Amino acid sequence: MINSSRVAAASPRRNINRLWFAQSVSLVGLQTGSVAVPLLAVDVLQASASQVALIGTLSSAPWLVAPVIGTLFDRANRKRLLVVSHLARGLLWLSIPAAYLLGVLTLQQVWLVAGLVGLLGVVFVIGYRTFLPTIVAKAELGAANGKMAGTDAVARATGPAAAGFLVQTLGSAWTILIQTATSWAAAGATVAIRPGSAAPSRARREGRSGRLAEWWRSVIDGFRCLHRIRPLRWLTLADTAYLFCFDVCFAVVVVFFRESLGISAVMIGVIFSVGSLGGIVGAALAHRLRVRAGFDVMIKVAAVLRGAGLIALPLGLLVPGGAVLAVLVAGRAINACAWSVYEVLSDTYQQTVLPDDHRGSATAASLWLGNGAATLGATTAAVLAAVVDVAVLLAVAGIGAVAAGLISFLVDTGGRGERISDERR
Repeated sequence: MINSSRVAAASPRRNINRLWFAQSVSLVGLQTGSVAVPLLAVDVLQASASQVALIGTLSSAPWLVAPVIGTLFDRANRKRLLVVSHLARGLLWLSIPAAYLLGVLTLQQVWLVAGLVGLLGVVFVIGYRTFLPTIVAKAELGAANGKMAGTDAVARATGPAAAGFLVQTLGSAWTILIQTATSWAAAGATVAIRPGSAAPSRARREGRSGRLAEWWRSVIDGFRCLHRIRPLRWLTLADTAYLFCFDVCFAVVVVFFRESLGISAVMIGVIFSVGSLGGIVGAALAHRLRVRAGFDVMIKVAAVLRGAGLIALPLGLLVPGGAVLAVLVAGRAINACAWSVYEVLSDTYQQTVLPDDHRGSATAASLWLGNGAATLGATTAAVLAAVVDVAVLLAVAGIGAVAAGLISFLVDTGGRGERISDERR
């Protein structure tokens, strides 16, 4: 006879493992695509630099409608939306090698697929963040977010290199089949999740009501939620300002490494890959650090340190030649580690305090602000790099990132952040 209490206790762990697997394989597909699709455009379709750049633009453009997508997760079955997004992404990716095999692949198709997959990617990012609190007790949210962040850090550290090897071995068109496989594997794992309720409370209250005015109010309510909860207001502002500075920095950092420091392409890859390992460490330690030092303390330390890591990059001009790589790797590692800690703590707090019927719209509003700031930062760097020395631009961006971290000193949860791990649904 099966012990029902043991089954009930094991179910949340199985659910989080399935969502974690879905996120993991999705990230594998994302990292593969970030290399394979541009190489396909160049090697197979002879695309120009501007045409390849348009792929990235179309992939990122759907973030403009993120708040609208967020309201969808406040009204519809969250699990079903995630499954549909995975299945649709798999079909879209499959269309590229199929068209290549038939000899009818065009750059226009690649652009279309990039835009639609980007839209479904926004659905996934918002979806798993709003779905996670429905399958995990509040006491486990910190550990669950750490697990998710760790996977993201591993994918970023190893994904591009693995994708490059696959493209070299299989060819870019056939490598894209891996993205189809990972998308459908993620769909299967998500189907297997058994949440207590996948439909938000607003959906249960309103049924299929979806008038345009109500959707618009939901979008506005998402931003109001971020503003109304005081600690969340400052965390969002700090993160938005930081992302602007970060993208100013990373829009020109490769140029700085190559032209100002004379670092080879191989060593630039090493700096990014080895430095990104700090993100894995940060994700693994975030929950423990919060328990030991407290939420309010750790969120402030992490916010400042991730900016300090960026300041270390232009210092490469001031140190002796033999120490340059060590300084650059250390700076990137500090940045990645602190950023992972910050994200785990911030996401956990946000998931804990947001009301269920506004979690989707508020999460989307936060991501919309962050991605908008990042895009603006990259654009600002492109404009200023023509008139400002790259090293100066990096230094100013690093100082700005530290200043953005200081905004988090306004965060005072009044003990609320400390009790996250002690609360139960």
